Amino acid sequence: LNERDNHFTLDNDVDIQRLNHYLPESQKTKFLVDRPEINDLLVDLGVQCLNEADLLKRFVLPHFSMMPLSQKEAVCETILSKWSDLKVSSDFISVIKETHFVKQVSRESGVVFVQAADLFDPRNQFLRSIFDDDQTVFPSEEFLRDEWLVILSEIGLKSNVDKDTFLRCAWRVEEQENTSKAIKLFEYYSEHFAEFFDTHDFSQKLADIQCVPAEFDGGPICLYKFREIAVPKDRDLCFKVLPVIPDSVAPPQVMFSSLQIISPPSIGTVLKQIRELTDNGGTLDQWGYKFGTVEQVFTNLLSFLQENFDRLSPRVQEALCERPLVPVGTTLVKANRLFFRLAKDLAPFFYEVPRAFGAYDLLLRKLGVCDSPKPEDYASSLVELKEEMGDFKLNANELNSTIVVINLIANEGKNSTLRSSARSPIFAPNSKGVLINTGYLLQNDCPWLVQGGRLDLSLVHLTHPKLSKELCEQLHIKRMSECIVEVLEEGFQPKALLGPNEHISQIQEMMYSDTFNTTINQLKNRKPGVNNIHLKTFRVVPVELLRTQFLYSRTRQGRMDITKEPVGTYCLIDGNIIFVSKLPKGLTIELVVASTICDFYKISKQNIPGLSAMLASNQSNLDLIMKTMGMEGLCETNDEKRRGEPGHPLVKADLDLIQLKPLKVFAKDEIVAVKEEGNESGLVYGVVLESGGGGSLSRLRIRVGKEKVIDLISSEVLSLQSGVMATKQNGEVANGVSPDNLSCTNGLLQSVDDIQDDLEFNLTSNGDEKNVVTNQSALRPIDRRDIVHAVQDLLKSANLSLNDDVKLVMESNLELRDQMAQKDLHMDSLVREGRALAKNLSKGIDAFLCPITREPMEDPVICADGHTYERYAIEMWLRTHSRSPKTNQPLSSRQLIPNHAMRNTIEAMSENIDAVKKFANSYD
Repeated sequence: LNERDNHFTLDNDVDIQRLNHYLPESQKTKFLVDRPEINDLLVDLGVQCLNEADLLKRFVLPHFSMMPLSQKEAVCETILSKWSDLKVSSDFISVIKETHFVKQVSRESGVVFVQAADLFDPRNQFLRSIFDDDQTVFPSEEFLRDEWLVILSEIGLKSNVDKDTFLRCAWRVEEQENTSKAIKLFEYYSEHFAEFFDTHDFSQKLADIQCVPAEFDGGPICLYKFREIAVPKDRDLCFKVLPVIPDSVAPPQVMFSSLQIISPPSIGTVLKQIRELTDNGGTLDQWGYKFGTVEQVFTNLLSFLQENFDRLSPRVQEALCERPLVPVGTTLVKANRLFFRLAKDLAPFFYEVPRAFGAYDLLLRKLGVCDSPKPEDYASSLVELKEEMGDFKLNANELNSTIVVINLIANEGKNSTLRSSARSPIFAPNSKGVLINTGYLLQNDCPWLVQGGRLDLSLVHLTHPKLSKELCEQLHIKRMSECIVEVLEEGFQPKALLGPNEHISQIQEMMYSDTFNTTINQLKNRKPGVNNIHLKTFRVVPVELLRTQFLYSRTRQGRMDITKEPVGTYCLIDGNIIFVSKLPKGLTIELVVASTICDFYKISKQNIPGLSAMLASNQSNLDLIMKTMGMEGLCETNDEKRRGEPGHPLVKADLDLIQLKPLKVFAKDEIVAVKEEGNESGLVYGVVLESGGGGSLSRLRIRVGKEKVIDLISSEVLSLQSGVMATKQNGEVANGVSPDNLSCTNGLLQSVDDIQDDLEFNLTSNGDEKNVVTNQSALRPIDRRDIVHAVQDLLKSANLSLNDDVKLVMESNLELRDQMAQKDLHMDSLVREGRALAKNLSKGIDAFLCPITREPMEDPVICADGHTYERYAIEMWLRTHSRSPKTNQPLSSRQLIPNHAMRNTIEAMSENIDAVKKFANSYD
């Protein structure tokens, strides 16, 4: 009785024979032999009867670690065979979970026994793939059988991947630096993201593990920490400077913050990306990026810069202006070479902004892109090309493009103002195709000198043959004849041929004749620098030989000797002497003298044959010679040739056609007549550069000379009437004026009372049509003093005048009109700005539209795909769909998270829009 608590009987289900194999010897004495005749007595005495579960729990499992291997295996066989009965006992389950009875392969000591919870279920494919080379984490030997794995999974074997198991897998990947396992790791993470979501501690631990697979710009995949990588949606912004995680393993956007992923990348990172892409000389021939085109990448970069440009420092902004940021084909182009509109293809100097980048016009304008190029831009592009090319020759494409650009400089710049105001020098190709500053170029108007080999052409730069004479004149490129003079060689004294020479005397006699001198005077070029020495002061002297040298006059360096061969000249004017040397067969004295006279007086070489024939003739047949050689009437067209030239006096034909129309619309480049201040010769031609408008008194900018531009009021400018209209008036020009009465018009010969209202209306109204030419300064607008002054001038021309009272009333009326007009303009401006602001704000609300309803959200929530939706809309969607309505990708979770920040923003935006609309509509 005293030991009844230490002795037990066994249930009939207990296999006594198997029990003897695993029951410890020390425990066998506690079990009574089964004797039916005393069973009732034992029950009455309170002796406990144990089933198999109780037996194992109390007397076997606590001693399991002390048993020999054979006994342990016997216990395991019993558990396996009796599991259906044993698992019913919760106490048994609790004990066996804590028992180290599962075989595990140990690296040090072979097989050891561990708890089931210490091992992974090998049936889990993910765990098996991560630990495929480590059998120590799985059960071994007989415990790998399915029947055992079922039992072990019920008592703690890790069959599912919880947060701790996932972290253990991540550490395993980091330890092995195995990228293929890393990809499997995060593929599992993306598929089961809901199981790991919203656990800050877990995310922080995972963020510190170097297990994230990512690649640098097509390179091999390596492992990084989350804070060191970029996500696929930001790939275009940083693939050159940050590794990017593959799309298949990228975590959901809602996890970016907790995993320490920076998205979008920092400004510094994007600037490094830009530097990497643009440091290769501006070409994209070797584009190897497989995730997007050049256009796509730079579209995203420009979009990022447009959003963040104002956050950049001035120094960085200036640096970006100098970077080639816009791809045109395979060429990266700087902003200062880009324009929104180009009339023609000007590559490689200028490019038109591709349509794909038109949406970033605000950024492009800040970087320096303009609507269309100006003359200064053309000049700057030539400077840049010169810096790139140095002294190398242009190829055919570059040469042709250069000629086109130079023509644009000349045509659009009207170089009289361009040369004085342009900050950049102008470069043009020389005869060898090398870009040279136009200040050092010379027009080859003396080809015989160049072809004769008498000049050292290494010391001078001649213009390329493709540069026309007119173009060279517009660029102010000097002629050889203006800069190179031929003089007797220093120290050389010509030796005169002695004795009379009738031939020379006859030539000199004809040279002194009035007819010849009149012809020369008519043929003279009127441009500055033309000699005015009379021919009658010259004498012709024959000599044995002439040795000459060519001196090149340069502004800063003085004269430079560019002679290569001193012998070769047969006629030269020195002072008042015309030296003529011995001539080779085929040349005549008349011919060389006529040629020398043409050079001296800057007469066209085409006149040499005629002048030579005149020198060889006599007075009796001079008229016949002149007719035969076409010398008669050569200068009758001189005035016609210069008709309309700025600064040239009006010819008689145009004096009959002038009219005064102060309210006329003057067109750009229109030829007009003005009385130039300080010019006593009367009216001169002018060309309109800029016009203030029409329908009212306006100010005009007019060129009246090669280097002279003046500003005048339209009442001081005379237009030219059509010759047809003049003819219809029977020779009397309507509204005609004389040079001495510039302001007289029949339409204004009325009394002051009759014209006052019309003048106030017409002279102060704004014309609809404008022809504005860009110049170095804007035209000053017409003010009240100009209007009153113009009225007084017009009335004075009609012998009328304004008295003081009328003048005062008119000035006051004009001042009041100005003030009212300014107030109306200010109010209109405020209303327009208000409406524009409301419109822009309304566009801004588009960012807060639900992707499903396309309406502004009232209760925004974040879905597992990282996008925000209206709550009721996404809830309805999730009832029938398992994919994202935005991306069509499978959703890992149906959990919705309120987006409080967006909700507050939407409410504030809506209130502002309503307030602005109310303000704008209140002035309708």
